[in-house]
Amino acid sequence: MKLGILDYAPIDEDATTSEALRASTRLVQLAERLNYSRFWVSEHHGIEAMASVSPEVLIAHLASATSRIRIGSGGVMLPHYSSVKVAENFKTLAALNPDRIDLGFGRAPGANPRLSTALNDEKSGLLPYPQKVADLLGFLTGGHGADSQYRGVSASPDAGSLPLPWVLGASGSTAELAATNGMGFTFAHFINAGARGPRAAEQYRRDFRPSAFLAEPAVIAAVFVAVGKDETESADLADAFHLWLSHAEGASPFPRIPSLERTRNHKWSPMELAARERNQGRVIAGTAAQVAQSLRDLADSYGTDEVMINPMMPGEHRRAAALESLAVEFSLSRLGATPLAEAIAQP
Repeated sequence: MKLGILDYAPIDEDATTSEALRASTRLVQLAERLNYSRFWVSEHHGIEAMASVSPEVLIAHLASATSRIRIGSGGVMLPHYSSVKVAENFKTLAALNPDRIDLGFGRAPGANPRLSTALNDEKSGLLPYPQKVADLLGFLTGGHGADSQYRGVSASPDAGSLPLPWVLGASGSTAELAATNGMGFTFAHFINAGARGPRAAEQYRRDFRPSAFLAEPAVIAAVFVAVGKDETESADLADAFHLWLSHAEGASPFPRIPSLERTRNHKWSPMELAARERNQGRVIAGTAAQVAQSLRDLADSYGTDEVMINPMMPGEHRRAAALESLAVEFSLSRLGATPLAEAIAQP
């Protein structure tokens, strides 16, 4: 089984944005040494506690700080941007880092309504999402549909290495889109826990068509984790996660990731407790052995051999310790330096 990482570049209490980005750089370097499969960065706008705003810029930096691990976006919020510009950005990244770049994209805004408007203020209207995806793939490969206004147009540069596109899904509605276009499919179990994700993965495999990107279907399930050295610390880390999430979903998000000290001294309101109960399935918490077993169970439910974890825990040292302890549980060093399955089609 392979493990990947989704990183929000969380900003801890008493830390700066620059320190958070440096922490993410150290985290990806650790992940590479431990033979994690891939390291993706998010796109969140207007959230003070997260430093990952521009995935293309951060990917370029993280790729230059590593040599083997796949680096990607989790993901670019495609409706905001020109498909050809996204294709150009990621083809450039792939040219600089052959066979290492993942292009994960989704249709969620990743921003509040005012910022969403700002990201789209030069557009007269938004194209339908399937059309945006078709244009993006056409610009990547040069193979637009027969009725496309962009027939014969491809994005530069052409260096013989393409980014591997992944559709990010949170409801299951995009599983068919990923399948019919031969892309990878990642389900955000950390947004929608339960049976919806496994059903979407099953539909994706059933409808999958080989493409220039993948010869066989590829599924990743993504989930938050809170890994402690013992059950007491695990419970504290789960508390910190739920305290952060209960505010992140509301009108008063924390400007930084709450520390364990703040969490232990916090008096939970009825609203916070209700949010905690509602969000229980979005995080896997426990010791490394307990979390590893839950991740195996999650992978089995999705019928996949790869899970992506988001260690949304306070403290860089705790996030690093989680990666190290899970690497031991999964014997990641045996996986080798090129974890991407033979499913990738050869050019």
